[in-house]
Amino acid sequence: MLTSPFAISSIHILSSSLNRHAQHGGVDKPTIDIGRSGVLARSGSEPGAGDSTLARAPLLDAALRGSSIAPLLVPCEGKDGLARFLSALFAYVKTGAGVNNADEAYGTFKAFLAVHVSILLLSPNAAGGVGYAFPFLNQLILAICRTLVSISHVAANASTKPIRDHASPRGIKDATRQAIEKTMQVSSAHMDSAEWGRQGQDGVGDIMWAVGNILWRLYAQATELSKTFGSLQPSEKARLESRGYMIPRTDVAETYYWRGRLGVVLLDMRGAKWWLDKAWAMCPENAWQQRRAILIRLVPVNLLLGYLPSPALLQQYDLPYAPFIHAFRTGNVAAWRHLIHEHRAWLRARSLWLLLFERGEILVWRNLFRKALSIHYQLNPSAPKNRVETQVFLSAARAAFAGTGEVEDGVLGMPDIVCVVSSLVDQPSTPELTRTEPHSRQPVLLEPLPRYEGCGGWVWRVPAPV
Repeated sequence: MLTSPFAISSIHILSSSLNRHAQHGGVDKPTIDIGRSGVLARSGSEPGAGDSTLARAPLLDAALRGSSIAPLLVPCEGKDGLARFLSALFAYVKTGAGVNNADEAYGTFKAFLAVHVSILLLSPNAAGGVGYAFPFLNQLILAICRTLVSISHVAANASTKPIRDHASPRGIKDATRQAIEKTMQVSSAHMDSAEWGRQGQDGVGDIMWAVGNILWRLYAQATELSKTFGSLQPSEKARLESRGYMIPRTDVAETYYWRGRLGVVLLDMRGAKWWLDKAWAMCPENAWQQRRAILIRLVPVNLLLGYLPSPALLQQYDLPYAPFIHAFRTGNVAAWRHLIHEHRAWLRARSLWLLLFERGEILVWRNLFRKALSIHYQLNPSAPKNRVETQVFLSAARAAFAGTGEVEDGVLGMPDIVCVVSSLVDQPSTPELTRTEPHSRQPVLLEPLPRYEGCGGWVWRVPAPV
């Protein structure tokens, strides 16, 4: 179908426009101008087979309609769908991609949204369900999705409409998210194992992981998206086993990262560890920025589960967790609180503050009592091992808070210790809280950097050495 010179030129034009957009990092005005009385026409040789030129032909606005474009295409089953796509494409290029004011930016967004809608409607499968008849368009569809997000960001920032208006920032963001969700629905369509295995070089579901990452960037707490990956037919594991060589490893690693990050937000530490460990194992070793983003979430989760990182790892990725680990291991509740308060803004930006505030302090109390118990048995070797006086814990807590200025300083009593011990008994069992990697006995104090990456940052490149 796409052997038509007109169609090939149009795909070539859009691809070039998207490439220019990516290179300039913003909405780039197309270099090919289509006026109100003109439409692109092709002359010269085929794109890719030699030099080609694109000339303007004086045509009426009606020439941009799908019904006018269809007769120019090679007769085929999906000709009408391709005509609609080209019509939307030319309408977008004709807008000039203007962003000089809010109205222009919104018009550009609506025009490009129509391009996205039309390419999704391009030739559904023969059975009438969702899916692409032309999976080789995957990379073009993915580029359109990414460009749509960029254009919508510009339009949303420029909009001054009230919140209930379709052209408001919220309305633009919702429309963008719904458009990408539609792409996700198509790319994650159910199919039997035989159908999945028959797919050639390009498959409908190959871009599912990349599209999912775009959605998570728009809304990091998309729990339903995580469920989508868990209910695939065939399963995600089976898809990766059969076609993993066709799917970028970095895309899969990033989906694991987002699912682990979601577990952190939901305070599901074991679930978060499962996904973040998988992301860490799959992430390329030279992707420093991405591995650091994983560790920013993985280290606190592992800390609360009893796994402590080595100082060398913290130094390698410039992570500010050494003081936290020292306070955690020594049971220094006052220092733990001070660190939580001092790094509050940084932790909240990464959805870690609530995790460490709610789940961390009670475990620091546990380590304090363990340390007190160890000292008690060293001083009293004959003391019974199955019971200990509560006074031991009270003395340790009073000594720990002495001179700190905390509310417990000088006022701790037996009822307070009984309350803390009761909370500890109610906590689920935790692995060894003193488990460490080799050479991690000495805490390492790190100088905080002026700015921390890690709230995403999934650009697969190797940064220059510091």
